[in-house]
Amino acid sequence: MMASVFLKLLNMSITAGWIVLAVMLLRLLLRKMPKQFTCMLWGLVGLRLILPFSPESIFSLIPSSETLPETLQPGEFPEIRSGITVVDRVVNPAAKYSFSRLPARTSGAEVLEFIMHSAVLIWLAGICLMLFYLAFSYLRLQKKMRTAVLLRDNIWQSDFVDSPFILGLIKPRIYIPFRLSEDALTHVLAHEKAHLARKDHLIKTFAFLLLSVYWFHPLIWAAYLLLCRDIELACDERVIRNLGEEETKSYLFSLIGYDKEENSKKIPALACPLAFGEGDLKERIRRAKTWKKPAFFLILLTAAICAIAALCLLTDPKDKFPATAEPFGHPYQAEAIVYTAPQYDFTFTPETAPAYILTSGYQLMESADTPLSGENTEGYWIPCGDAEEIRLTGKNFANDMDIDTENSQTGFLLATLLKENKKAWIVNRPQEERQILYYILLQKNGDVYLCYGYDIDERSPDGTEEAISAVRWIFKLSVMEEEALSAKTLFSHRTKYIGDNSAVGNIIYNLIFPQDMAYRQFALQTDDSEPYAVTITFSLSEEDKEQYALDAPNRQKETALLQKNACIMFSLIENAELVNFKLTDETDMAKRPLTLVYTRQWAESETGCDLWAESSTQEQFEAFLIKLQERFPDSV
Repeated sequence: MMASVFLKLLNMSITAGWIVLAVMLLRLLLRKMPKQFTCMLWGLVGLRLILPFSPESIFSLIPSSETLPETLQPGEFPEIRSGITVVDRVVNPAAKYSFSRLPARTSGAEVLEFIMHSAVLIWLAGICLMLFYLAFSYLRLQKKMRTAVLLRDNIWQSDFVDSPFILGLIKPRIYIPFRLSEDALTHVLAHEKAHLARKDHLIKTFAFLLLSVYWFHPLIWAAYLLLCRDIELACDERVIRNLGEEETKSYLFSLIGYDKEENSKKIPALACPLAFGEGDLKERIRRAKTWKKPAFFLILLTAAICAIAALCLLTDPKDKFPATAEPFGHPYQAEAIVYTAPQYDFTFTPETAPAYILTSGYQLMESADTPLSGENTEGYWIPCGDAEEIRLTGKNFANDMDIDTENSQTGFLLATLLKENKKAWIVNRPQEERQILYYILLQKNGDVYLCYGYDIDERSPDGTEEAISAVRWIFKLSVMEEEALSAKTLFSHRTKYIGDNSAVGNIIYNLIFPQDMAYRQFALQTDDSEPYAVTITFSLSEEDKEQYALDAPNRQKETALLQKNACIMFSLIENAELVNFKLTDETDMAKRPLTLVYTRQWAESETGCDLWAESSTQEQFEAFLIKLQERFPDSV
């Protein structure tokens, strides 16, 4: 719970940090603006620090409203979304690499949990220290003022006052030193009363409370200190605007004379957050000497700038490219052929192009029934290799892949794919004489592309061989709708022997498994000792694994689906006696797995039939699938 609150506040502080930088820049560019408007701009920072949600706007200048994900699944590594592509591409891979280098038996989820727990404790300790300082400084200053003498109204004099200040919230008092001249007293009181009229003593206290919550962010400290300085200058302007030229000079001389008093000292902004002191007199004097009443058009212009700043800084960006999940865990078909290498005669169409599966285990599988194979192999899937995330650059996308960039249309396509790319993977394949090349591209708008080509060796003019990557096609992929189990496809892989690796593998690849499980591999027990078994390994979070172990009610559909799949496998593999679903921890494969075991005897007892006999013909198998759906109606 506290970790979620801390993550939310951390994101809010990052967003507010951008506003602090923007206000600092406006402060420099508009030095002549009335300081009351600068204080209003600092108010935008405060609003960002207290409002958990903001409306979206196309005018927003905030790069990202949620830099760190506020909800994490167990074992998931938080990728930053700063809104600055260069930063994301540098930080995220480096962080992932660091976690991949963890010692054996060390879970990334455990490390993240420890980091978050430690960060929350440090954050809470910092808040306690800040609030302790607030209370301690207030009580100490209040104790010193016990000997103060009432001058009139709420004005008190004391020998312990080095610089005039206001103390208190509900009934604030003005404290001044003794031995002030009449003119100095008049001007000092005018300044302090301006503070009270503007409610600055309340604003400063509230600002310090926000600082206490966001103490870990250096830009919030800078904003607090600059706010205190701008409040003082705004009060000077409030006093001066009601004075004539001679009175303004007298006010200025009072500040200069007071600044030269031997015992006068300024109160630092953090001396006591509940006391409002005079701040930096030198800066106030310098500002007062050059201050002129702003023209009406300047006030209108400044007000317009503040309004525009509020629109741009208090709204979240409309996510032009919404958060896109990684493309793995779905079957795909070619929606369009966006590039075909001109040097080849044969080309695919969307109807003849291969289908693909991007498994949850980051594996690419390709359908075997394509014009290139020349065989009728419907339902067969060929493992292509493991996908490894890479950083896509113009060099490895255009030069290394030997795509014809002289063609303006092709060049525009590549530039667009590169510019809008969010993530990219290369598929690592076993070494072959002619190795097929696959690149998987996930774009910012969620589109998925697959580059299909070859790694070939060519002889250069000097007689040496060099490897060249040549892309032959680029497919735009679309997710295939997950249809009901195909009786024809499954039946085509029916086998008498569990040792038939290809048939058993294709049965598994054509089954549908629970979405919270990431398929890893399958293993066959085919030695002389029975029972013959097939073991399918999945990875999932520790929390989900515990749900299966406890037979939790919210896993009944998933469990029914596994049981249904076990019955299908027994019906299609004659000598299979055991089907094991091995569930491993996604962050630490060495942790003890959970294995769900189903026997042929159990399956035939559940269905009340001889499973192998039920799949003697395709028609019988189709009827058997309907029977299974009736037996396991809750399966997903």
